[in-house]
Amino acid sequence: MEIIDIHSHLLPKVDDSHLKKRHLKKMLEAIANAGVTQQVFTPHIDDPYVNTNRKLIMPTFEKAAEIAEGFNLKVHLASEYFVRDQEDFSFIPLEGKYVLCETDTTFAPPTYLDVLRRIRDKGYKIILAHVERYRWLSVDSPLFESLTGELECLVQVNVEGTQSERGRSYLNKGVVDFIATDNHGDLEKPYELYEILGQYPSILRKMSAFAQNL
Repeated sequence: MEIIDIHSHLLPKVDDSHLKKRHLKKMLEAIANAGVTQQVFTPHIDDPYVNTNRKLIMPTFEKAAEIAEGFNLKVHLASEYFVRDQEDFSFIPLEGKYVLCETDTTFAPPTYLDVLRRIRDKGYKIILAHVERYRWLSVDSPLFESLTGELECLVQVNVEGTQSERGRSYLNKGVVDFIATDNHGDLEKPYELYEILGQYPSILRKMSAFAQNL
C-alpha cells in the first residue's frame, strides 16, 4: 500500500517553511520511518501573504531528492497555487498533470470558478487544498457541487482538519480524496498522517491508487 503526502512546505528557505537546512535529512528520515512512501513538496506560488524564492525551488528540491533516495522515499515537486484573478499561470503541476489550488479562506474571488475552469481547460486536474479552511464553502453547497461535478476537482483535507467539524463534514460525505500534512517542519506530522489514515481506509485506498499511477 502506497502512502502519499501531496501537500507540504518542507523545502528550507523557499517559502514559509520553518524547517532548517540542517534538519532536512532528519525530516525525510521521519517521513520514511512513519510509513509514507511518496512525498510531494508544494511551495507556495502566487500567494499574496507568502514570499517564495522561486530561484531556490529546484536546487533545494534536487538536494531533498538526493537525501530521500537514501531512505527509499520517492519525492515529487509541485506547488500550492493561490487562485486570485490570474490571466497567466505560473504553478508547478505534479507530474505535469495535477495542480494543488488554494485561495482566500474568508471569501472566494469573484473569478474563482472562471480561473479554475481555465486551468481545467488547459488539461490539468485540480486538487482543492484544505477545503475545511474555506468559510465560504460547504459540502452541501451548489458551489462545491460545481467544483467536484463540473470541474471534477479532487478534494484534500489536512490532518488537523480531520478533527474539526468542517473537516468531518467532508469526510462523512465520502468526498475526500486525500488527507495530507500541509507540513511546514513538524517532525510528528508524518506519524499523525499515518495514524489518521488508519481510521479512513477508503481514503487510504484512493491515495494509494493515485500514488501508484504517478
